[in-house]
Amino acid sequence: MKLKSLLAAGLMAAAAGGAWANDYTSPVLAMTGGPIDWTISFGTSHTDGLAFTDTYTFSYSGLPGTAQGFFANVASTAGDLNFNWADINGAPLPVMNIGAFSGSLYFATPVVGLLTLTIKGTDHGVGSYAGTLDVTSPVPEPATYGMLLGGLALMGALARRRKS
Repeated sequence: MKLKSLLAAGLMAAAAGGAWANDYTSPVLAMTGGPIDWTISFGTSHTDGLAFTDTYTFSYSGLPGTAQGFFANVASTAGDLNFNWADINGAPLPVMNIGAFSGSLYFATPVVGLLTLTIKGTDHGVGSYAGTLDVTSPVPEPATYGMLLGGLALMGALARRRKS
């Protein structure tokens, strides 16, 4: 009797906790490009009809910048995906599920350092999605370089004056 109770409790806890989800966690993926614009493609498939949490980790130069990109799924006769949540480093991204289309399109999301993209959803049959992520770091304006050179010239003039 005690064994039946333990088995039933274990099955209920596993079902409630989502232990059967088909989660995907990528290794750290290096973005290509640089030094101002970095990019990478990503995606995966799900086939078991359960909730999923996919986690992608990307590395780039680490300078502060903005992220933009998308990920999408189009339903087929084999199945579909619905997205419930997405974020980059904790900053929420918009997700939409409209008819046979599910996805996210995002712009100007501030990022710095190692990036973690998390996507949560549910698959209905066999479904897959793909997307791209771009990170753009700002380029100093020409006036910034002019101020830098002007400051260096001023420092040189002061150093020369002290020598005399």
